[in-house]
Parts: sequence; structure tokens; C-alpha cells
Amino acid sequence: MQEYLEVLSRQSGRLKKLIEDLMEASKASTGNLTVVYESCDVHVMLIQTIGEFEEKLKANQIDLMVQGNDKPFIIQADPRHLWRIFENLMNNICKYAQPSTRAYVNIEQSEQSGRIIFRNISKYALNIEADELMERFVRGDSSRNTEGSGLGLSIAKSLTELMQGTFELVVDGDLFKVILTFSMIEKN
Repeated sequence: MQEYLEVLSRQSGRLKKLIEDLMEASKASTGNLTVVYESCDVHVMLIQTIGEFEEKLKANQIDLMVQGNDKPFIIQADPRHLWRIFENLMNNICKYAQPSTRAYVNIEQSEQSGRIIFRNISKYALNIEADELMERFVRGDSSRNTEGSGLGLSIAKSLTELMQGTFELVVDGDLFKVILTFSMIEKN
């Protein structure tokens, strides 16, 4: 009986998370999510987010390479939503990158904009187009039954666009790459 209770508890937790993600995806895609803009240093937030994933990366034998300079990368964004974007993309790396490989996060800046590029090699064959992969409830390998709802990329894309950024997904063989682009502001 204890085993059944544990299964029920675990499944109800997954269902709760799915409902929360679905509500957030719906609000973000329709623009019905509150955005409280602040000056955010993308570089600092990204490094903090990556720090929270060190154990998961190590457990999955993924060596994360962060490339770029330490210059401030200041944008107008809602820090909660920006963190959620980074969290979803880092979760994707931890869940779906080929173990014993490297994944990359590049930070590139020009005069007016900056890009954050997440790249990894998928442990599953990506037999799907990039546009399809960003649809709700779609996962790269339909035979998987691991954790995840298929909402992470959709939420990340909607939140990026809600904050006037662009979200581009590139699938090239087993290479999975997400490019986020935001307009930069001058540091006060």
C-alpha cells in the first residue's frame, strides 16, 4: 500500500506541474502574463542559473562550456520570466543532451543587441522539424516516457517574445541549438 501511495504522490506532483506549466504557457502565448521590466544583466543571471544546474549536469555527465566575455549585458526584462527561460533551456540540456558530451552556452554582444546561444547534442534522434518541436506537448522523441510535458520550449519562446526578444530553434542532425536575441540598453 505504501508503494501505491508513493506512486500516487509522484503522479499527482507531475500533474500539478503540468497544469501550472500549461497555465503559464497559455498566459504567455496570449500576452496575458504580467511583465515587470527591470534592468537585468543577462550574464549575471545566466551564470547564477547555470550554477543551480551543476549537480544535474554532473549527474548526466555533461560538461557545460560557457563562452563569452564578462562585459555587462544589460536588457529590459522581467527577471522572473528571464530566469524561467534560462531554467527551461538548462533543463532541456540536462534531460536530453547526450551523456558524456559537452554542451555550450555562448554570450555574444554587438552594439545594440546580444545573443545567448544554447547548444547540445541530443541523446535521441531528432526526427522532427524545429517549428514542430516548439509546439505545445511535442517532444523530440515520441517514444520517450521520461519526465517532462513538452511545454518547456513553448513557454521559453512565448516568454522571450513577450519581452520583445527573439527565440530561434535550429535542429541540424542531432545538434540542438536555441538562439535568444535581446536589445541591449546602456548601463546607467
